[in-house]
Amino acid sequence: MMMMSVAQKLNKSVYFDILGVVIVFISAYFSGFLFNDLTTTIIGNQWWAKYVPFGLISALSSSLSLMSTRLVGKNKNSGNVIGVISTVVSGTIDYLLGNMGAIFTYPISFVVNWLSVHQWKNYQGKINHLVNKWLLAILVVGAFVVGFGLNYLAFRGQVNAIFYLASLTFSLSLTANVLNVLKIKEEWGFWIIYNFAQLAKAIVQGNFANVGKYIYYLFNGGFAFVVWQDQEQ
Repeated sequence: MMMMSVAQKLNKSVYFDILGVVIVFISAYFSGFLFNDLTTTIIGNQWWAKYVPFGLISALSSSLSLMSTRLVGKNKNSGNVIGVISTVVSGTIDYLLGNMGAIFTYPISFVVNWLSVHQWKNYQGKINHLVNKWLLAILVVGAFVVGFGLNYLAFRGQVNAIFYLASLTFSLSLTANVLNVLKIKEEWGFWIIYNFAQLAKAIVQGNFANVGKYIYYLFNGGFAFVVWQDQEQ
C-alpha cells in the first residue's frame, strides 16, 4: 500500500518532472557535452557547424522526450503528441551521432507514435488489460526481426557495438510503442529494459545528455508500471 501511494505521488508530481529536466542539463553540463557544437558529429569541420549549439539542442530534445514519457505515464494523450515531435528531433540527433539506422527506424517510430495519439482518443482514459499473451510474443519477435533487419541494411552489414545497441534499442522501443497504441501496462516493462539498453548506447555514442535521463527513466518506468497496473480494466 505504501509503495502504491509513493508511486502515485511521484507519477503525478510536477516536481519529479522538473527533477528529470534538471538531471538532463546537469549531466550534459558536467560532461562538457552541453556546449558542444555540430563539429563533434558526422558533419565534421564545416565552417557553419561551429555556430550550431548541438549540445544544447540535444539536451532540449532529451527534455522534450522526457516530458512526453512523463505525460503518457500520467495517462495524458498530450504526451503522445509531444512524442511525435520528439521522435523527429531525436532521430535527427541520433543520426548525426553515428546511428546510420536512424534514417530507417525513426520513421517507423513516428508512424506508431502518431497512431497512439489517435487510438488513445477512443479509450477515454481507460487503461486496457492484455487479453492475448501470444499476441505479445508475436509483437516482440516481429519487432526484433524488423529492428535488426533495418539496421543491418542501414549499417551495410558492418556489425559493431553501435549496430547491436541501435538494433536492440529500436526493437525494444518499437515493442513498447506498439503496446502504447494498445495502452496496456506491459509497455512499461519493455521501457525499463529499453532504458537499460539506451543508457549503454548513450555512453558508447558519447551522448552524455541522455545518460542522466535514462537513469531517471528507469525509476519512472517502475512508478508508471505500478500505477497502470492498479488502474487497468
